[in-house]
Amino acid sequence: MRPVHTVAPALLVVAAVCFADPPENSPRVTDTVRIVRKTEPAVAAVFSQAEGRLSMGSGSVVHRDGYVLTNDHVVAGMGGVVLLKDHQLPLEYEIIGRMPEKDLCLLKIGAAKPLHSLRLGRSNDLMTGEPVLCAGNPGGRGVVYSSGIVSSPNFILTAPNALVMRYFSTDVRDRFIQFDAASNLGNSGGPLINALGEQIGVVSNKNPDEENINFAIPIDRVRENLNELFASEVRRGIFTGITLDPLSQKAEILGVANKSPAGKLGLRPGDVLKSVNGKPLGSCLDWFAHLLGQKVGNVQKLSVSQGKKTIEVSLKLPEYPTPPTMEIENPKPGLLFAVCHGAFERAPAMEKQKVVKTGVARALDVLAMGAPKTDGFAIKLEGALKIPANGVYRLILNSDDGSILRTGEKILVDNDGPHPARDVGTLLRLQKGFLPIRIDYFEATGDAELNLFIENSSGRRSDAAPLFFHQN
Repeated sequence: MRPVHTVAPALLVVAAVCFADPPENSPRVTDTVRIVRKTEPAVAAVFSQAEGRLSMGSGSVVHRDGYVLTNDHVVAGMGGVVLLKDHQLPLEYEIIGRMPEKDLCLLKIGAAKPLHSLRLGRSNDLMTGEPVLCAGNPGGRGVVYSSGIVSSPNFILTAPNALVMRYFSTDVRDRFIQFDAASNLGNSGGPLINALGEQIGVVSNKNPDEENINFAIPIDRVRENLNELFASEVRRGIFTGITLDPLSQKAEILGVANKSPAGKLGLRPGDVLKSVNGKPLGSCLDWFAHLLGQKVGNVQKLSVSQGKKTIEVSLKLPEYPTPPTMEIENPKPGLLFAVCHGAFERAPAMEKQKVVKTGVARALDVLAMGAPKTDGFAIKLEGALKIPANGVYRLILNSDDGSILRTGEKILVDNDGPHPARDVGTLLRLQKGFLPIRIDYFEATGDAELNLFIENSSGRRSDAAPLFFHQN
């Protein structure tokens, strides 16, 4: 036994030497190594499973309270778990918000302590050629990194070619970041990271027919949809009247609704929320995460910076104001429509146009309404959408080209501008009854399409046309 006891300590010393990290000033510790060390705890391996199907993807922790950003196609409405470097056991997630039309999904995982999170950067000033890291879970192997450059900061993924797009300068379809770092099945949903260690994109897909042609959703587009992903006030049925600037690195107020609780307290655009109930607010993410834990009647003690002074106010949360419904005697199926002709790049104000055709639409068949023309026309549809019960719904407007959905003067869904068929949706708290709606649509050239879908709280989507009614 004596030789064993004398050799073991020596082996431990050798092992310690072999596996010790090199000193910080070692040439091996490059800027890339430092970024990986900084960001790796916030990169998630996502595993979703249902009915024998296992989906492997990636994500990023964007808030210390356990909010994980990923692609909607990674999760596809299924339950599952997340693996993080600093947690030995898998962490089950809950789906908080989905935006299938933007391929974005927000998950929530529970942890005993605050998590490491990735700082969200900006994608408005990306440079072709700047270095990036792609982090994710390719093949379900856990978190790995690859490096490359931004090949194009503003790429139209669905464009036929650059020559054709020169003739469509007003096209409003989404742009993507093209990059050449290795990205494979399982990288979807993971972060694209810049040289500052900031997330500048969400890896989404690739071109399998070409080498190193990969795409990411720009982080500015993610930021612009954070309010919709969290939808804190709609989900919790509370109301503040505050809209924060999603592109700001601070919790900066972008707008304040008239006659809202925030408006009555004198809050205004440009103010910065510094803390709520004693908790510091660093960005809109902190505000959204906080509100998801609130309910009607709770008081929010806000510290607000207004220029050179700081004020303290208390805001009591009232119920979320739902759009008013209308009474309809002897409701008749369908929406009333009016058609005008012209060359449009946006849905026109129909009251300024010459109406050439009217009627009742039981379905949103724009070619039938616009006939005999197939291009160069616009349509206004008015009536009501029958809401079956009080609750939270998503309304999804699909069109080719542009369309806008309103109730009264309020825009609910904006899908305007020339583009191929695409969905734009929003989460709403609605009350039972007839919701007055107006849809403005225009067809420029090419294909013509218009649809409205309604999705209930369980995620079941259906055509809204059977819920269209009008009165003479």
